Amino acid sequence: MRNRLFKQLNGKKARLPTLNALIYSGQAFTLIELLIYGLFLVIISVVAVSFFIQVVNVTETSRRSRESLENARRAIDVISQEVRHAKSVYDPTSVLDTNPGQLSLETTRDLPTDEETTYVDFYVDDDRLYIKREDQSEQLITSEKVRVNELTFSLLADASEKPAVQVRVTVEYVDPIRGPSNAVTLVSTATLRSYE
Repeated sequence: MRNRLFKQLNGKKARLPTLNALIYSGQAFTLIELLIYGLFLVIISVVAVSFFIQVVNVTETSRRSRESLENARRAIDVISQEVRHAKSVYDPTSVLDTNPGQLSLETTRDLPTDEETTYVDFYVDDDRLYIKREDQSEQLITSEKVRVNELTFSLLADASEKPAVQVRVTVEYVDPIRGPSNAVTLVSTATLRSYE
């Protein structure tokens, strides 16, 4: 650039180019060009930030859905396994076909000392699902990050078949900042295999 300016001056005393000389020679940015480049930079930045925010939101929504589904699946699995090993449904303490329901099972599994049968209860307390075995403290089945909105038990009995229990559970992820979201409902049926 400097050599070219020296040639343009045709032997006049060499000096540094002025701003006007640069602008008129086409070698400098004009204010309009600077504004256009700045606008392009702002647009690209806004698009990049928006894309990043969307990716974070999709990831968070996916994580919440996965957490709800895993808790609902675990609840169904634990209840179904206990039903399969149960001797019978204990009617006096079971609350069937209502929400929130309670299921009490008479079982020969994990017996206390000197007992022939024991009882296992499933119930919702403070939007959490618990299992309570006789002579033991209750255990939380679902995570504290989720809320159990629905727990319904139905006894499906037929004279020709073993009785079965249908379980319907709805679990919802609870975010302390954004509130509840992403409810998952699962329904499963398990047969009492130890039924006599």
